[in-house]
Amino acid sequence: MRTLLKRLYPFLPVPLQNAGISAFGYVYRRERFGRDFAPTLAGFEERDRWDATRMREYTDRKLRHVLRRAMDAPFYREHWSAAGLGPRHVDEVTTETLARLPPLKKEALRRSPYAFVPDRGPAVRGLLSYFSSGSTGTPIRALCTRSGQQRFAAAREARSYRWAGTSILRPRAMIGGQPVVPTASSDPPYYRYNAAERQVYFSAYHIAPGHLTDYVAGFNRYRPESVTGYAFSQFVVARLMLEQDLRFEFTPAAAITSSEKLTDRMRRVIQEVWGCRAYEEYGSVENCGLVTECEAGRLHANPDFGVIEIVDADGYPVEPGVEGRVLCTGLLNDAQFLVRYEIGDTGVWSREPCPCGREHLPVVEGITGRVEDVVVGIDGRELVRFHGIFIGLPYVLEGQVIQEALDRFTVRVITDDGFGGTQEATIRQRFKERLGLVDVQVERVGELERTSRGKLRAVISRLPRPGTAGAGPTS
Repeated sequence: MRTLLKRLYPFLPVPLQNAGISAFGYVYRRERFGRDFAPTLAGFEERDRWDATRMREYTDRKLRHVLRRAMDAPFYREHWSAAGLGPRHVDEVTTETLARLPPLKKEALRRSPYAFVPDRGPAVRGLLSYFSSGSTGTPIRALCTRSGQQRFAAAREARSYRWAGTSILRPRAMIGGQPVVPTASSDPPYYRYNAAERQVYFSAYHIAPGHLTDYVAGFNRYRPESVTGYAFSQFVVARLMLEQDLRFEFTPAAAITSSEKLTDRMRRVIQEVWGCRAYEEYGSVENCGLVTECEAGRLHANPDFGVIEIVDADGYPVEPGVEGRVLCTGLLNDAQFLVRYEIGDTGVWSREPCPCGREHLPVVEGITGRVEDVVVGIDGRELVRFHGIFIGLPYVLEGQVIQEALDRFTVRVITDDGFGGTQEATIRQRFKERLGLVDVQVERVGELERTSRGKLRAVISRLPRPGTAGAGPTS
C-alpha cells in the first residue's frame, strides 16, 4: 500500500496528496507515540533534575546492558573476539573507560546494517528502517523497533521541544527535504498538510523570492506553534520575509533547527522576523547521540540518550576546548547497537559550566557536521541538503555536487563495479525534480575534495558570492 501510494503521489491533486500524507502521518504517529512514549518522557524529565553522580551511575548501568547485548550481534561477536575482548572485559567498561573498546567506522554500518542486530538471545522483531539523506553517497540504513522509535521521540520531546517551551504533540511546521511537492516546476502551494500530526510540511526545494508569499500564506493558514527543520532553510525564509517586508499574522513559540550549524546571524534574523527564539538541536538518523539547547542558550549532550565522546586521532578523550572526532554509543536502541560509532562530525567540549545548573548534562561548545555550500537555482531558490540524490544507488560509495553555474552542475562519484548509465540517468532525473532543467555531468573519480581537516565537502559552489547568497551553513 505504501509503495503504491508513493508511486501515485506525484500525479494526485493537492487535496489527495494531503490525504495521503495524513495517512502516512497516522502510521508514523502510532510508531512514535505509543505506549513507551509517556513513561520514557517521564524518565527523561525526572533525570533532568539529577546531579552528576546519579546520572553517571545510571548511564554506566545502561551502558553495561548495551555492551552485553551488543555481543549478541554478529559484528561485535566477530570483531571484539578478534581483539581479545570477551564478556568479562565488557562488564568492566564504564562511560569513563569506553576507550578500551575499538571505534566503529561508518563504512562498516553502511555495508552491513543488519550485522549490528542481535541474532541470538531475545529475538528482535518488528524492525523499522530509516535512511540517512543519501546526499554524500550510499545512505546509512538505521534500524530500530517501534519501542525504540517511541523512546527517541520522548527524549526529543523532553530535552528539545519542552526546553524550547513547546511540544512535538502541538501543531508544528517542518521545512525539510521530503519531496512533498513533486517537481521543481510545480505550482503552489509549496507545502502539504499532515492532519494526523497537525503538521504543515514545507518544501525546502522551492524557497525562492517569487514563491515566498505562498510560504507565508501557508504559515498563516495553519499557525504552527513551533517551526522545525533545516537551519538554513528556516533562515532563508526569514531573510526573504525581511527583504520583502512580510510578517506572520501570529507568533510561533519557538524555532527548533537541525541538520546544519545555527549561526549567530541565522538566530538574529529568525528572532527579528518571526518574533521567537531559535533553538539548536544536533542528532542523526542513527539515533545514537543527542545534543540540545537549553534556556540559557548553551548546548548540552544528553548521556541518558547516548554517550558522546570527543576524541583525538588515537581514539582517546580530548580536553575541553580541544576539537576532536565525535563518537556516539546509543543507549535507547534495542535493535541496532552502535558502540563508539564515528558519526563523521567534530566537536569541542566547553570549558565553562552552564548557568542553567544542569551539571550532569555536559556542555558542548560546538559541533561541526557536514561541510557544504549553498546551491542557487535559476529562479533564485537556495537549497542545502540534496536529500535522496544517491538513495537506492548502492554502487555510489561517496558523491559530491559542484555547482559551476546557475544551470550547470558536476557530480563526482566514487563507485563500485556496477555503476553505469542507468544510475547516471537517475541522478540527472533527481536534479531535474529539484532544480528543473539544468545540465548535469557525472564524473567517476578516485577521490573527492575535502577540507584541510579531512571532511568531505558535500556541495561546492563555484558561483560568485554577492551579498546574502553565500551566507549559508558554512559561513
